[in-house]
Amino acid sequence: MSKKQFITRWDDEQLAEANRSLAAVTGKSNLHKKDRLFPSSPFGQTAAGLEDFRGVELTETIQYLTVQGVDLSYARFVGAASLNTSTFTNCCFDRVKLDSRYVTREFSRCSFRGAKLNNARISERFEDCDFTGSNLSKAIANDVSFIRCRFSDVNFRGAMFMHCRFEECSFEGAVFHNGSLAGSRFTGETGLLPVWGNTILDGVKINGERLV
Repeated sequence: MSKKQFITRWDDEQLAEANRSLAAVTGKSNLHKKDRLFPSSPFGQTAAGLEDFRGVELTETIQYLTVQGVDLSYARFVGAASLNTSTFTNCCFDRVKLDSRYVTREFSRCSFRGAKLNNARISERFEDCDFTGSNLSKAIANDVSFIRCRFSDVNFRGAMFMHCRFEECSFEGAVFHNGSLAGSRFTGETGLLPVWGNTILDGVKINGERLV
């Protein structure tokens, strides 16, 4: 199915029910972990076994939730909706539009391929995540851990990723320019580092050695 087909398959009633179900659990930090789960999809599961929310329009922020095995590819976040202070495991956010929004807190084995994350506010830990082809221009991240993440062909122009830790990450084709990586640490294969461009590199260390 195309992006348009994923979006148009949702009728008004299905969208309303999805957002009502999400509103019932989101933003409630005092709920027990087992009650802080993402709702079920009216479309069942994808071929990969993920809960099928592709193309959904969400008006509610996903906050204080435990989200596992959900496909939110092509999802649209409207109003103030974002990914805020939740735990995401084995989730798909391919080509999602999350520009100028919060993308926090813990992400493990998640895909953001082709995602629009420009101007996003990013934290706190990303492990085994794939950002291939995504737009992270002017995104802001401070003291964030990225472990074994893939940033192939990512646009980091104007991004401010300060005091971050990149462990065993790959950056083939990625480009930084007119942003800052001040105080950040890179460990792993040096041949997989990005193009720095005109980026502030004060205090940056690669495998324990200062870059500048």
